[in-house]
Amino acid sequence: MSDDVLSICGSFSLLYHLSCLSAPDTPPQFLRARKLSDYEVELSWQPPLEASSDVLYYVVRVWNETTELWQNVTGTSVIINVDSESRYNASVSGWTRLGDGGVIISISFTTTDAEPSDPPQNVTFINVTASSVTLLWQPPTEPNGIITRYTIYYYDNDTLTQQRVPVSELQALSASYSAHSYTLTGLIGGTNYTVWMTSSTVQGDGGVQSEPQTLILPVYAVQYKHRTTRAPCFSRTARPSRGSLPWAQTLKHMWPLTSTHSSQGSLKFFCFFRFFSI
Repeated sequence: MSDDVLSICGSFSLLYHLSCLSAPDTPPQFLRARKLSDYEVELSWQPPLEASSDVLYYVVRVWNETTELWQNVTGTSVIINVDSESRYNASVSGWTRLGDGGVIISISFTTTDAEPSDPPQNVTFINVTASSVTLLWQPPTEPNGIITRYTIYYYDNDTLTQQRVPVSELQALSASYSAHSYTLTGLIGGTNYTVWMTSSTVQGDGGVQSEPQTLILPVYAVQYKHRTTRAPCFSRTARPSRGSLPWAQTLKHMWPLTSTHSSQGSLKFFCFFRFFSI
């Protein structure tokens, strides 16, 4: 085979290989900033939804009016040092062999505790019974501080009830998504509820709430057991012992009490007693 043919074949192979690789078409997802302390913030995210090539690393950029930080990260989270009481911007892009495709995701956050800019995310219901329901949700994307509690509101067209849930009582279901869950109990079967949530820092909830959702509880499935109680009716008595009173006698036989209904619908009982004298 001539050198020209080898060169053409080699070029074709290289072009074919490059055509199978491409930069990401979408940016990383769910970028969040979580304040760990006055001087530390954790940034976390998820890989791009559509990436035709493996992401080799992520480029994280954090900046404000006076400083700028660049960092390459192979995972999907990083802890950065920040100044107390300052506002920052952050962006993340995923890099393959052909670059980042020019697609990035960015957010703004502050190291000073403020009210959240958005509510809890992706609120859903599971394990719905006639008296309880479990809620699943994710933290706000812009908490603007440390979330100290969540509040669940539920309304049944008559009464508005709120359940405050401190973060210290919650367990993260997944380290990746930081999903939380909480079970509401004491609900009324067969009732339609409207449910929404807020999240709060020490400064409050910011007046932002999740989208109200309708929760329909099933009716209680109560099993009734038919039970018939028969009153005793005495038809014959034994001979009393000497000196006993006629009504203080030892009874030997008991027969079921019979009943009938009068024309007016009331229930009448008939019981016949027969006493033997000494």
